[in-house]
Amino acid sequence: MRDTSDKIRMDGTRKMEMRNMLMSAPAEVTQMPKKSTKKKAVTILLVAAVVSALGLSVYAAIRGLGDLSFGRSSWGPSIEEDIKNSMPPKEFISLAGYADSPEYKATDEWLRFKSSYDTDWSIVDAYDKECKRTKKDPFGDKYPGYAIYSQEMADKLEEIAKKYNLKLHGGHSDCDEKILKEKEGIDVFFSSASGGGWIFDNGAFSMDSTFEGIHFQLSRTMRGYMDTSFLNIGNKQEYEEWTYKTKSGITVTIAYNNKGGEFKKAIITANLEKSFVSVNVLPLNDDLELNNLTKEDIQKLADEINFAAL
Repeated sequence: MRDTSDKIRMDGTRKMEMRNMLMSAPAEVTQMPKKSTKKKAVTILLVAAVVSALGLSVYAAIRGLGDLSFGRSSWGPSIEEDIKNSMPPKEFISLAGYADSPEYKATDEWLRFKSSYDTDWSIVDAYDKECKRTKKDPFGDKYPGYAIYSQEMADKLEEIAKKYNLKLHGGHSDCDEKILKEKEGIDVFFSSASGGGWIFDNGAFSMDSTFEGIHFQLSRTMRGYMDTSFLNIGNKQEYEEWTYKTKSGITVTIAYNNKGGEFKKAIITANLEKSFVSVNVLPLNDDLELNNLTKEDIQKLADEINFAAL
């Protein structure tokens, strides 16, 4: 999934759905592999927010959201004013590493390129029509996970990856905690948590998961690979941050936002030797009601995840 919030065309019903999704939670926006045409790939926005959208030493010193942020930005001109004015703030953070990492720098450059590319949808519209006509999606097959729909985009992606000496994702398949155990030898959860999503051949994965009524998105990106996943956190200034040593022995950073009253959000990150792991804790429970998360709930969730294996 990629961020397309500035490129959505909406009727009245879609406007309301859009506003509700944006107000519900900060959703992870990952480069989800798609087999459909690029028009579908570029018109999915923050869906994980309502339907789901870190003994061993850490790789670097503990840092927080400020070291992951791409900075504050405003909603684009294609979002209707009546929706835009009631939207929450927009601030994206990297899910691939801190600001001094090549993975972060590559994502930052890619997002800056996308922000001014195909602003009138003409290129993606033409590509979508061609995909429907030929029933083929050549860029999707060659660049899974990046939502490429033109040669110019493909060239830019290759250019950025080469600049930062990063590899690109290859093949992918479905995964859950059982497949992670069989394929990667990872016992990702300690007890009753479960989830499902997808995994790349290099071991990067993303799963929509649940634990004792808490919905969360668990993501692992691999060092040395260009992964353009990111997350809208709203406003980093509203988060309280602290470090916590988990049951797995890994110390993680927890960012907790309870400024919205019952609307509580949390992000857990672990900066590890071979990967960067993030947990986007959604504010909705199994009944899609606000879950009123406490700090203890978040730390209990952090203890459920086997960060040492990731």
